[in-house]
Amino acid sequence: MEERTLLKLLIIVVVILVASVTGNILLYMGITSTETCPGYSNASDLTKDNNIQKKSLSYMDYSGAYLESADLSKVYAYKATLSGADMRKADLHGATLTLADLTGADLSGADLIGARLDYSILRGANLTGADLTFADLKGADLTNAVLTDALIEDADFRWIKGNYTK
Repeated sequence: MEERTLLKLLIIVVVILVASVTGNILLYMGITSTETCPGYSNASDLTKDNNIQKKSLSYMDYSGAYLESADLSKVYAYKATLSGADMRKADLHGATLTLADLTGADLSGADLIGARLDYSILRGANLTGADLTFADLKGADLTNAVLTDALIEDADFRWIKGNYTK
């Protein structure tokens, strides 16, 4: 009789642990948040209306996405992966890209006024002609990034890593 009771107790504990882990994973990925992007199943879906304002892309992977001229103003993309993304002339003013991976992304001509790129990875990114006025690049990795003709008035470049071309 005791064996059955212990087995039932063990099953209950395992079910509770699985539910807890699943809930934490969903929260971590932002799936249960009301701020996620409903209806966007992959990167190509983002270009359908080019307007994902006030949405969360946190922890999402949009590597290689085509987002040229997209309206991403005020988007919240904490720890998002946008490596190799084509974001030429994209509107990212006021966007939060803290700890985002933008390795090799093309941000030429992008509006990054007041954007938070603190501690983001911009290795080999093309920021030619981008407007980084008042942008927060504190602690960002700019190794081999190109900032030719970029506007950097009042941008925060404290503690940046790597060498970049200006």
